[in-house]
Amino acid sequence: MKNFKNLMAISFAVLSLGSLAADKVYEAKAEAKGYNEEGVPIVLTVKAIKKDGKVVVTDIVAEHKETDKIGGLAITQLIEEVKTKQNYNKLDNVAGASSTSAGFRRAIRNAVKDIEKQN
Repeated sequence: MKNFKNLMAISFAVLSLGSLAADKVYEAKAEAKGYNEEGVPIVLTVKAIKKDGKVVVTDIVAEHKETDKIGGLAITQLIEEVKTKQNYNKLDNVAGASSTSAGFRRAIRNAVKDIEKQN
C-alpha cells in the first residue's frame, strides 16, 4: 500500500509538471496615444498563453494618465472585455471615451502581435 501511495504521488507530480510546461506565459508591452492633456500614452503589459495556435490573454496591466471618471473606467471595461471574451480584434468604443478606446485597441493589438511572434 505504501508503494502504491508513493507511485500515485510521483505520478501526480509528473502530470502537474507537464501541465505547467504546456502553458508557457508570454509577455509583451505596447503603448498608444489615448486622450489626456499631457500626451502620455496608454501603456499595456499583456500576459498570455498560446492554445491551439491562438493567443489567450490572461492578464493586462494598464498604466495611463486618462481621466479617472471616463478614460480610466473605459480602460477597466476594455480589459475585462478582452479577458472574458478574448476578442481583442473587434473591441467597440466605450461611450464618451472614443480616443481612449482607440488607443487601448492599438496597444492591445500591438502587444498580441508581439506575443504571436514569440517562441
